[in-house]
Amino acid sequence: MDNNKKLLIIRYFILTILIFSIVAYKENVDVYAVILVLIIIINNQIRFFTFKDNKYIVFISLILEWILSYICYKNYGGLVFSYMCIGIIDGVFLLKGKLSYISIGLAIFTVGLMSRNLSINEIILNVASLVTLAILSSYIVDENHRLIKAEELYDKLRISEEQLRKANADLEIYANSIKELAILRERNRISREIHDSVGHSLSTIIIQLGAIEKIAKENGEMASDMANNLGEFAKDGLNEIRTALRQLKPSEFEKYESIIAIEDLTKEFSKLTGVDVKLGFTREKWPLNREQSFVIYRIVQEFLSNSIRHGKATKVNIFMNFNENDLILTLKDNGQGVDNLEKGMGLTNICERVNELGGQVDYDTKKDKGFLMRVVVKLDKSLVS
Repeated sequence: MDNNKKLLIIRYFILTILIFSIVAYKENVDVYAVILVLIIIINNQIRFFTFKDNKYIVFISLILEWILSYICYKNYGGLVFSYMCIGIIDGVFLLKGKLSYISIGLAIFTVGLMSRNLSINEIILNVASLVTLAILSSYIVDENHRLIKAEELYDKLRISEEQLRKANADLEIYANSIKELAILRERNRISREIHDSVGHSLSTIIIQLGAIEKIAKENGEMASDMANNLGEFAKDGLNEIRTALRQLKPSEFEKYESIIAIEDLTKEFSKLTGVDVKLGFTREKWPLNREQSFVIYRIVQEFLSNSIRHGKATKVNIFMNFNENDLILTLKDNGQGVDNLEKGMGLTNICERVNELGGQVDYDTKKDKGFLMRVVVKLDKSLVS
């Protein structure tokens, strides 16, 4: 049962006690007593259900209730505590600050007026009961506020933890992608250097040995045999180096060629514009054909250009998801977005190019929510068969 239902039960219980106390005090209750009690109840209910969020109207309603309570008690009697109890609770729960303290002070003053014909012990009991009720209500309100703040703090911490986990996962994917690209770049660089230097040198040796072989024929058959053997040795060495180069150069490098081109594009774009661009991709990859690579590159290029030109974005996330049958390219920026997007030349070109590949383009944008694009390209099975 929530707090509102508990408060309602308490209110109706106290009102019941008030009515029975008046009936018990004066057996022949006239119509004026009924009307007065009904006005008190109606004022009480309207204050709680209609104006509980308006502290000034609540305060005026409480003053009216004190006046009506004093008149009713003076003419028809009853329990002093039952008259003032609900008003004390409302003064604490519905009012804040100075108005709350003033309302409690007025309630105690009214109790003093109502109890002036009672004994000193009864006066002290009534005042002490109402002060205790006010203190207890204040304590409950404070505890409720602390609980609400604790729940809000917990929700913020939970949201922050989820965001941190997501950011950590994105960072891990990005770091792994960068690591793989760096390794592949280095291996490709070494392969190219060996091919350009050692391969060229050995090719020159072979040519020179061929010339020596021809010259040596005039000076002796032994020199010719030696030069011939040296040439064969150099050829074997060159073949071994070429074999080693093929082993050193990763066979999956072809799978990365389009990714490396996009990485170069994003780095250059970030350097020139200051936009934070993050590129990520799945561990499993398959090669794109020439047309697919060209279209994907143009899509990324167009998206980056539109993000800063139209969206005024500061961050762009790009992720390439290679699944069993499709490449799903997801591009998202934090730009200003629009509610009613009019497809321009750039977006039209993207859609046409992807449709020519048999793929699919989806996009979504809303004002202040950035721009999201999702491109699906089918696997070219001839490249992996």
